[in-house]
Amino acid sequence: MLRKLRGGERLFGYTLLLPTLALLGVVILYPLVNGTRISFMRMRLTSAAEPHYVGFDNYVQLFQDSEFWFTFRTTAIWTVSNVGAQMLLGFGLALLLNEQLKARGLFRSIALVPYIVPSVCAALIWRWMFDGSSGIINAVLLRVGLIDSYHPWLGDVNTALPAVIIASVWKGTPFVMLLLLAGLQTIPPDFYEAAAIDGASSWRRLKDITIPLLQPMLAIAMILTTVYTVNNFNAIWLMTQGGPLGSTEILFTSAYKRAFERYDFGMAATISVVLFGILAIFGAIYIFLVERQEQSG
Repeated sequence: MLRKLRGGERLFGYTLLLPTLALLGVVILYPLVNGTRISFMRMRLTSAAEPHYVGFDNYVQLFQDSEFWFTFRTTAIWTVSNVGAQMLLGFGLALLLNEQLKARGLFRSIALVPYIVPSVCAALIWRWMFDGSSGIINAVLLRVGLIDSYHPWLGDVNTALPAVIIASVWKGTPFVMLLLLAGLQTIPPDFYEAAAIDGASSWRRLKDITIPLLQPMLAIAMILTTVYTVNNFNAIWLMTQGGPLGSTEILFTSAYKRAFERYDFGMAATISVVLFGILAIFGAIYIFLVERQEQSG
């Protein structure tokens, strides 16, 4: 039975945490507070006017901007497509690699390769594969007769976003697979054996045993994948830089462009605060789910 800590022991524990808390304050809290402060200011390096406080004007201007809502819509499509595809593929791979297969360890290692490839390298590899003049995807599709000529996948407003989504799904699916595979291995085999004796089909075992018992891990995987996808700057920036014609622009790249191309730091900070608010909601849900799982487990 765990002994309750006395006041002095608790104080000593907090003292040991102080350096870490101070570092977190400098690295996370200060930029957050300063960014929020800047979001209430008009701060443009291209303007002769000094930075000054404008209250909620930046937020009003942002929410009345059609460009913002177009970017928000693209961000939603980007996120839902990524999360949906990664969850389905990750779940399927986890189920497959949880079976008693020959060379199962080898297959698991191969499935994890996309996850361990650095995100910058992965984006550059996929950019080359989708290249309109020398990409391997065009070469393969042309050889099998699915297309008649080379297509600029990343230069077409209709195909740029799907192409980047494919690259992102390839990179992120192994993470989902790993989480769900860990969850599958916590389900007692006795449940499946009892269901098999009762004559339950594979589908019934999946529907009545696997999915209900895996729900907490499914929810956690979905939340983490959502947060990662919304923050996935590398894939879009290195493959399309938000183009063509803003067809792959998400809130993250929009904030970056506002700051370092238009030099409008006030509006860039405003977009960042809105993005932080969205991610904070998902973060709170994640913490709630983890705590509930710990209490039930």
